[in-house]
Amino acid sequence: CELSTDYHQLVLKNYLCVRRLAKLNAIAVPAAMDEGLVKALEFSMYVHKPDGVVPTLSDGDARGFLDLLMQGYELYGREDMLYVATQGQRGAPPAKRSVHFSASGYSIIRSGWGENGNSFNDEQYLILDCGPLGAGNHGHFDCLSFELAAYGRSLVVDPGRYTYSESGDINWRVKFRGTAYHNTVVVDGKNQTRYEPRAIKDASRHAKGSVRHKVTGPAPQHELRAFASRERFDFLHGIARSHEYDAVHQRRLFFAFGEYWICCDTLTSPSPHRYDLLFHLAEHAQDRISIKRDRGTLSVCSPNLVIAQEDRYDAMELGVEPGFVSYRYGVKQPAPIVRFNQNGADAKFQTVLYPYRDQAPNILMRELAVGAEDGSNADACAFFITVGSGERSKTDYCFYSNGQARQWRFGPYLFSGSYLLLRKDAYGEIVAVHANPGAHLSELGQSSNGWDR
Repeated sequence: CELSTDYHQLVLKNYLCVRRLAKLNAIAVPAAMDEGLVKALEFSMYVHKPDGVVPTLSDGDARGFLDLLMQGYELYGREDMLYVATQGQRGAPPAKRSVHFSASGYSIIRSGWGENGNSFNDEQYLILDCGPLGAGNHGHFDCLSFELAAYGRSLVVDPGRYTYSESGDINWRVKFRGTAYHNTVVVDGKNQTRYEPRAIKDASRHAKGSVRHKVTGPAPQHELRAFASRERFDFLHGIARSHEYDAVHQRRLFFAFGEYWICCDTLTSPSPHRYDLLFHLAEHAQDRISIKRDRGTLSVCSPNLVIAQEDRYDAMELGVEPGFVSYRYGVKQPAPIVRFNQNGADAKFQTVLYPYRDQAPNILMRELAVGAEDGSNADACAFFITVGSGERSKTDYCFYSNGQARQWRFGPYLFSGSYLLLRKDAYGEIVAVHANPGAHLSELGQSSNGWDR
């Protein structure tokens, strides 16, 4: 109920001890206990990153619990748990590549499980939090935040908890728990949930009269509007509505052709705000970041990751600032924070996150004008992304809207639907199309009646 990815493992560890003792002593247990343990083990199986570490969402440490999955195999004969416990050396891969856990709001996407000649450790991984705050004063203010890993490294990370202490010149507990220490959009520098100092009335482990911060307002309303997963494509659409401000945050994540990620953030409000889109990078990126402006594209290059947006001098600011990550209680390491800023009532951030193994790719981004065929105002966005150059280049068209009743015109296409990802090769041939069920696409100037997906 605390929704800590780490504490989940500790509770599971304790119950597995009870279950193993019962088995050793031939003591029967209720069927519901085994059913609950299997569900807990399945979450553990999927939440482990390819390097064998569980990301630290909400309070907890970042560490591995592959031994618990081995116990799951020994107790229940699950070959998929054996496969993940041995990182692909034994057993059979899990049936699903991507999963959503509705109670916690955690969605997990992988590029694969080490099949088809790929290394298990090199697979790409993303976990999105679009769920409740969590009980027990351990939840962080991180709705729509995510962590990203690829090629054996964590690239965009949840900074962790660091400490429960609120003493010292800097209140690190408040800092690490706050929205600005997560990979989401901060509105006017505020937390998504009201978090205020309160005096301790009765002596406990905290001295009477001392001050501790407490959650004093409701958590954001959260909604996962879409979750789609098919071969070489995934799509997530989450919405957060905070009670601390009137801006509504929608985040759409595309996993494009099993290669890279497109993060689309839209914020709408009746009043102006400052919007800060934050990406916390891992400690290995410290002092190893470069910024490049090329052909209207702004790229932030770090080890194994390029973060790119269209370069809009008049509408957006970019900064790289110092931060910290903490994988163990009481220990923090310097790590950079990438910040994109916009001001206004509404804002859009279209971000490419491109993991790479050896050489950073060249990326070009351009937004496309969108018009509704019925003449109404366009409530949609489209852009294209070109990766590479020459005969090895590829161009991906990305589109999303808040509804699918209208027919939209952008670039050379007419489209009715809520999301689309289309790839053209270097010769302009369409080689892949992904869209929502029931969508319809046609290319202007072609006699085709379009493609249904």
